[in-house]
Amino acid sequence: MFTDRSVLVFGASGALGHGVAQAFAAAGASVTGVDRVEPHGERRIVGVSYRTADVTDDADLARLFAAEPVPWAVVNTVGGFAPNRPLTELDQAELTGQLTLNLVSAALITKHALAGLRQAGAGRLVHTASRAGLVAKGNGFAYSVSKLGVLHLVSMAADEVRGTQVTVNCVVPSIIDTPANRAALPNSDHAAWPKVPDIARSYLYLADPASFLVNGAAVPV
Repeated sequence: MFTDRSVLVFGASGALGHGVAQAFAAAGASVTGVDRVEPHGERRIVGVSYRTADVTDDADLARLFAAEPVPWAVVNTVGGFAPNRPLTELDQAELTGQLTLNLVSAALITKHALAGLRQAGAGRLVHTASRAGLVAKGNGFAYSVSKLGVLHLVSMAADEVRGTQVTVNCVVPSIIDTPANRAALPNSDHAAWPKVPDIARSYLYLADPASFLVNGAAVPV
């Protein structure tokens, strides 16, 4: 499926990014993982190369994309979570942080990824949103609105590339079974949560060369 195709995975040190990078490598892709800090030990995947970049820094992303050959697919799994709290207890720093980490990073990645993919003439950009961006009840405003912004970003980017061989889509998890989420929600039914390897298949599908008709999709998992 991805033999002789390169894939750039942002957030490759995180639980989701690690699983997604692993899935692409298993599917035959040449994978480069990107994170603020290069992973070590068991967090490294054999056969995957790693680069460092600050995804909230426009200049740093420009440096990264200029130094790398244009990939077939750019996959963004970067994100942060903030818990539910009443709006009367809104924390400005938390709101700004969530918008920066979830939305600004996605917008900057889109900027540089699309410049390269459109020049190459084809490719895939896959972001990560959240069901929290679609369902207000039970979700914190800071996290929810930042992920809603990602959904709108994907829709607008898809419109810009419509009619080309470049597509922009996103995966929309409800929740992911990761150590961080288990720690944040210790009383939940963790066994029922979607597992990273299962969710990773959605990224493979959206990045598949055969999925050229899928553009602007928000795939719930």
